[in-house]
Amino acid sequence: MCFWLGLMPLVAQSVTITKDFAQVPMASVLAMYKNEFGSYEKPDMTDTFPYAVIRMHLEGSGQSVREAKERLTLYMGQQMGVERRVTTYSNQILFLVRSRHPMIYIDCGDGCERVLLSNMQQLKSNCVYDCTVRYEPEEGGPTSDTVYVERGPAFHAFKLHVTPANAQVIVVANGVKQEWMLDNGKGDLNIMEGQYHYTISAPDYFTQEGTLTVDAAHTDTTINLISKFGLLSVTHEDSTLMVDVQRGASTIRTYPLPLKDLRCNPGRYILSVRKSRHFPWTDTLEIKAGDKIVLTPVLEPKKKEKTPALATTIADIPNGNKGNDKPRTTNTLLLAEVGLAKNPEWGVGLMFGQMYNGVGWYLKGRSNFTFQSDVTGEIGSYNELPDCKSGKSSEWLLDAGLVFDFLAKKDKKSNRSHFGMYVGAGYGARTRYLETFDYGWQKYLPNSYSGMSVDAGLIGSIHGFTLSAGVNTIGFKYMEIELGIGWTF
Repeated sequence: MCFWLGLMPLVAQSVTITKDFAQVPMASVLAMYKNEFGSYEKPDMTDTFPYAVIRMHLEGSGQSVREAKERLTLYMGQQMGVERRVTTYSNQILFLVRSRHPMIYIDCGDGCERVLLSNMQQLKSNCVYDCTVRYEPEEGGPTSDTVYVERGPAFHAFKLHVTPANAQVIVVANGVKQEWMLDNGKGDLNIMEGQYHYTISAPDYFTQEGTLTVDAAHTDTTINLISKFGLLSVTHEDSTLMVDVQRGASTIRTYPLPLKDLRCNPGRYILSVRKSRHFPWTDTLEIKAGDKIVLTPVLEPKKKEKTPALATTIADIPNGNKGNDKPRTTNTLLLAEVGLAKNPEWGVGLMFGQMYNGVGWYLKGRSNFTFQSDVTGEIGSYNELPDCKSGKSSEWLLDAGLVFDFLAKKDKKSNRSHFGMYVGAGYGARTRYLETFDYGWQKYLPNSYSGMSVDAGLIGSIHGFTLSAGVNTIGFKYMEIELGIGWTF
C-alpha cells in the first residue's frame, strides 16, 4: 500500500486539450517561422518544404508552463519523430514534423497517459496547425490563479475587392509567394498581420503591383485594374435604329441600338446613325484605354430648315450635296445549302459571295459525297438492264454568278437587310450506279448527266439572317430544288 501511495504524485500529472487541433488559415511555415525552420527548405525537390509546424499554446501557471516546455513532446509511432522542437516563444512549443502520419499523440513522459491530439487524414506541407493544452504537473493543479495564454501572431479579418472579377491575385509575404483565391472578385480572408506585396493581373487589363498593409486599422481594400480597351455606349429611344462603327480604314460594323459597353481598342473611331427622312448623325472620337464613353445621337428631321451654322456640322455631305448620304458598303454572304431531288436525292454545300451597294458575285459548291470506284462497266439503255441488287447516285457541282439587291436604294436602316435574286452557271455531274448480281457495279447511262450547271433563285436578309431558295439544273436534264440558310456580315 505504501508503494502505491508513493506513486500517486506521478500518476496524478495530466494533459488536457482545451482548444482542438486545427489548421491556421492563410498561414505558412516559411512566412511565419523562416528563421527557425528555413534551413529545412528543399528547393531542388518538387515539394520544397515537406514539413508542417504544430504550434502548441500552453495554459496554466508559470510553473506548469515551464514544466510543460520541459516534458511535453509528440508521439507519432516508432518510425516517425519530431524534426525540431522550439520553446523560445512565450507560452508556446513549436514542433516541426513531416507532412504525413495523421495519428499524433501528446506525450508528457513517465507517469502520464498519452492524449490523442489528431487523427486527421494528413498534415499539409508548409502549413501551421494550432492547439491549446493545459498541463497539470501534480494532483490538484497549480496553486496560482494566474492563467497564461499566448495567441501568437495577430490575425485579422480582411476584405479584398478586385475588378475585374476574374483577376488573379498573387501576394508575397516574407519571401513566400501564394495565390489568394477570390469569389467573383471578392474575398473574406483571415490573414496574419503584416505587409503583403501583391501582383494582380487579368486578360485585357494592365497588371498592377503594390503593397497591402494588414492590421487592426486596415481591414478593407478595393483595387480596380485599368483596362487596355475603352468602353463605348450609344443610347437612343428608337430601338429600331442601327449605329455604324468604323475604326480608321477598317470595315464598318453595324450594331442595333441601344449599344452598351462595346469594347474598343484605343484609336480613332467614326460613328454614324441613319433614319428615314432625317439627316444622318455622325461623330468622330478618340477612344483611349480605360475610357467609358456614352453618346446620345440627335437626328434632325429633313423637313426642318437648317441654319447655315448647323448645316456645316454635317460632315458626311460632300460639297453640300445632301442627297449623297448613303456610303459605299460591302456585305459578305455565307450560306449553308442543300439540294433536293424527287428520287429522293440530296446534296449539301456552301454559297459565298459579296455585294457592293446592291450588286455582287457568288461562288457555290455542292455534293452528296457519294463515290463509287469499283465500276466494271456501263449499261447503255433500259433494254440492257439486268437484275439489280441496289443503286446509288453520285453528284457534284461548282457554280459562279451574280447577285442583286432590289432594295439597295430604299433600305437605309440596315446595311445587312436586303432582298433580291441570284443567277449563275458552272459545271456539274450526276452519275447513277447499279449493283448487278452478275457484273457488280455498273454505270447506268440513261440516268447519268454531266455538263453545264445553271442555277437561279431568290435571296433575302433581315439584319444579317439570310435565306435563299432556287433551282439548279445539270444540262437541262436533271433538276434540283436548292435551299440555303446563313448570315450576311
